[in-house]
Amino acid sequence: MPADAAVLVRPFTEGRLDELPPMGGRLVRDGDDVCFLPRFAFIDGATYTVLVDGVEVAAVVRPRPDHPPTTQVLAVFPTAAVVPRNLLRFYIWFSAPMSEGFAAGHVRLVDDAHEVIPAVLLPTRHELWDVDRRRLTVLLDPARIKRGLVAHREIGYPLQSGARFRIVVDAEFADARGIPMRAPADRPYDIGDDERRRVEPDRWTLTVPCGSTLDPLVVAFDRPLDHGLLARCIRVVGPDGHRVSGSLEMGPEERSWCLVPRTSWVHGSHQLLVDPNLEDLAGNSLARVFDRDLEQVADEPRANQPTVLSFAPR
Repeated sequence: MPADAAVLVRPFTEGRLDELPPMGGRLVRDGDDVCFLPRFAFIDGATYTVLVDGVEVAAVVRPRPDHPPTTQVLAVFPTAAVVPRNLLRFYIWFSAPMSEGFAAGHVRLVDDAHEVIPAVLLPTRHELWDVDRRRLTVLLDPARIKRGLVAHREIGYPLQSGARFRIVVDAEFADARGIPMRAPADRPYDIGDDERRRVEPDRWTLTVPCGSTLDPLVVAFDRPLDHGLLARCIRVVGPDGHRVSGSLEMGPEERSWCLVPRTSWVHGSHQLLVDPNLEDLAGNSLARVFDRDLEQVADEPRANQPTVLSFAPR
């Protein structure tokens, strides 16, 4: 093999070879041989195609060991029963690391007749996993959500107000060991109206704890917010200017946020700091409306800075 040959390793697919991204890894010379060292381990039960200068030269089959399935879906977000027609994303949490490059074949949206809703999810070469490959972010096609774009004009919204659907994860989705899941999973939703309002913390309600206690600070929102962003976009700073540490919890339907402090609340002025990137289910943040009307002055983006809500333990 020439030293400058372009070598790619891709998971096998029944369609075109470019439908899946090449595996992450590097090539290492071993005498006259070239070794491919993958960034992540090969998946048991999967087949990989080896390409040299764009030409398929080999198929590598990784045998699947006879192990019982143990991986399952732990949660699907949002948990709200009703989602806006312009819903932007889902999060799927798994109990163990999952295989990479196969989500498109095992995650789908279906209607009341159990028919797959076509062209609803964003086709992407690179899946959106967290570092542990236990949380998958699934995006609806924003080109069908944003008014004025070609896909929106020609096809329309992915979802329709008043209808119902389910997001389904089938049991054949393999974990990082190449073993299918214990069972399929799904979550049903009703589709409501569009949500095109900027997130406004001034509309929230704070239940302020008593000083010298471990009572929680509870923040109730005016609508469901994005599960993935809530965990990192809100924090509390005490009178000394340091962050108040403790355990965080999200309320039902992601309509509230709760902080139980590690040590008792001190008396004095505290600040709830809200990152401007915090979004609702339709991708609207504190700083901007995701699908804004260019003729509406009120929808123009705001300064990208945190919003501060002050409170003092009673």
